[in-house]
Amino acid sequence: MTEEFNPSPKGNPSLLKRRSKLETSVVKFIGRHTPKCREVVKILSDSLEQPLPLSMRFKLRVHYMICAWCQRYEKQLHQIRRFAGKLPEHIDQCSREQLPEDAKQRMKESLRKHRQP
Repeated sequence: MTEEFNPSPKGNPSLLKRRSKLETSVVKFIGRHTPKCREVVKILSDSLEQPLPLSMRFKLRVHYMICAWCQRYEKQLHQIRRFAGKLPEHIDQCSREQLPEDAKQRMKESLRKHRQP
């Protein structure tokens, strides 16, 4: 019966996976009282510019209990920032070559073709 009830996707790595009615109730409660995933993305991006208030940091931690993907996104953002911060130290190792014009045109055409309306 537990497997039938579970609305969580297979392979969900979140702490609360909605395996029981109690967990589902807790997940729904957390979902109502924390930012939605789309909002979390914006909040995390903004957090790179200025520190988040304590209340928002708490809400994010609680949100991570039901959404491992947002937590992964935060880790990836910090990883990218760390790598980008090291780039000036290694700028002399970067290639000065530019893409040929025909390659740029092909990329632009491909992007236009796959652009969503």
